[in-house]
Amino acid sequence: MLSRAVTFLARLSAPLRRLAPLAFSLSILATGSAILLAPRAAADQAAAFALSETMAQEQLIGHLELLEDKTGQLDIADVAVPSAAFQLASLKSTNIGFTPSVWWARLTLRNASDQRLVAMLRQTYPLIDYVDLYERAEDGNWQRHSTGDRRKFAERDIAHRDFIFPLAVPAGQDRTYYLRYQSQGPIDISLSLTSPAKLVAGISREQLAYGIYYGAVIMLLVWSMLVFVAVRDKAFLAYFAYVACFGLYMATHNGLAFQFLWPNSPTWGNTGLIVLLCASLLSALQFARMILHARDYAPRLDKLAKALQGVALLALLAAPILPYATLIVPVTLLILLSVVFMLIMGCVSAMAGSIPARYFLLAWGAFLAGSIIYLWKIFGVLPHTFMTQNSWQIGSLLEMILLSLTLSSRMNELQHQSRTDALTQLGNRRLFDDKLPAATAVAIQQRKPLALLVLDIDHFKQFNDRHGHAQGDEAIKRVAHALRKHVRKPYLACRYGGEEFAVILPGASHDDARVLAERLRSTVQGDGADGYPITISIGVGSLEDCEEKSADKLFEATDFALYTAKEQGRNCCVSFRDCQSRRDESNAAGAAPTMSPPTMNAATSNT
Repeated sequence: MLSRAVTFLARLSAPLRRLAPLAFSLSILATGSAILLAPRAAADQAAAFALSETMAQEQLIGHLELLEDKTGQLDIADVAVPSAAFQLASLKSTNIGFTPSVWWARLTLRNASDQRLVAMLRQTYPLIDYVDLYERAEDGNWQRHSTGDRRKFAERDIAHRDFIFPLAVPAGQDRTYYLRYQSQGPIDISLSLTSPAKLVAGISREQLAYGIYYGAVIMLLVWSMLVFVAVRDKAFLAYFAYVACFGLYMATHNGLAFQFLWPNSPTWGNTGLIVLLCASLLSALQFARMILHARDYAPRLDKLAKALQGVALLALLAAPILPYATLIVPVTLLILLSVVFMLIMGCVSAMAGSIPARYFLLAWGAFLAGSIIYLWKIFGVLPHTFMTQNSWQIGSLLEMILLSLTLSSRMNELQHQSRTDALTQLGNRRLFDDKLPAATAVAIQQRKPLALLVLDIDHFKQFNDRHGHAQGDEAIKRVAHALRKHVRKPYLACRYGGEEFAVILPGASHDDARVLAERLRSTVQGDGADGYPITISIGVGSLEDCEEKSADKLFEATDFALYTAKEQGRNCCVSFRDCQSRRDESNAAGAAPTMSPPTMNAATSNT
């Protein structure tokens, strides 16, 4: 199985490589005007860079020359001659992208001052396998400084995530330096010169920015895990896995993992790039399937998402076997394809009415924008700048924050589900028990009317016995349909339990409640004309008719009215006010006093 996966991925890279130039050509039409209008050096030979004590990350375009070694056989003796075919570097040519060639860079520094100056040469793209700097020693021999992410971190001249070389130029002299680049991944020759003092200040600002980024990642991890423990929704676990994997990938991508996590394991550092990318994609697709309810809203897209997960899993298993150069292009394009696919899934889910899908679309839209900008930078379409180099990181942070809003919407959705009856999609008993006391308190405080309806289906047990439980569920749905048809906000209809329902009517008077109750009763009776006939009995209560103003007393009064409606033959509406009038008339005529209002259990036992 694994050998087939390896063969498949190896074959997959070739057509993807052929498709990439077409996609990037279209991208150039949209964003290439800035590149086409970029200033080009007129000279054929680079001028020496004049050093100063106050250099603050000076870019070396115009002072840098490049030489492509297609065979990879040239050494420093071959290139450090006047006849070497170096060409002046431009803003675009330094971002070489994927290449099997070895590249040489030549730089001349001039110290016109009367004192020795030290400059810090910084290569700001840290994912290059081998970077060697050559400088002339005092004895005339070439001294080599070796670094790169395929070498142990301790071999670097400066312990930093980027490749930094300290260069000392004697007073009144020029010094020429050569750098050799070789990598299975993209080559981005992004060199700058900084004075030691300015370098320290710049690194401090960078540490603050990275602290903000990874602090946000850790906060999102802690939050998602705590919520998962509380609600046990696996979507939060998938989100946790995605943020953890992608956050760790970004630490590897910007060199921090090489510095702090595995400084002595460069092989794993490069393999881990593919492994973490694939693991991020697996968890992201799983999160998308769960948060968007893909199985319900888009079952075919759900199957395609599983297929993409399968390809990502195969790439993950092949990472320790296949070369990095073979996998990185198809994996990168697979991620881009998957992001577009998840956006399509989000659109389908949003059109189906999913509220979390709206935040999901914003999140992956931000990530896609950052990914495209970074890919254009990798393939040499866009120049290496702070924004293009960090666009993926910026887009991923926005995406993770927006995905947390998606999960917040998911929490609201789960809370709604916990307070919604699955059969009728009305409020359930828990919602009713929360809302009735709240509505009663507001009505008492603001001196506004409040009414309540309690109803159930007549002879429901006999109906179930005669027609079966499936038809019994249909009868309950018919009553729920009538409630949804006639009960509008701010009124609230709930399924109290079994065949019993309740309607809270804030702001409704006794007469308003009677009218609505009769409308519900006649609607349910009419709906049974073409099917099995059912009827309902309804009790009507209002807060103004209760001697003691409380939610419990209002429910007891309304429940007593329902009990009375059943006593009077069912399929009717009876209000507690009517019961009080009859009781007063009976007492005045010398009859035995009427019974006190029963509890709900007593009423429902006589269905």
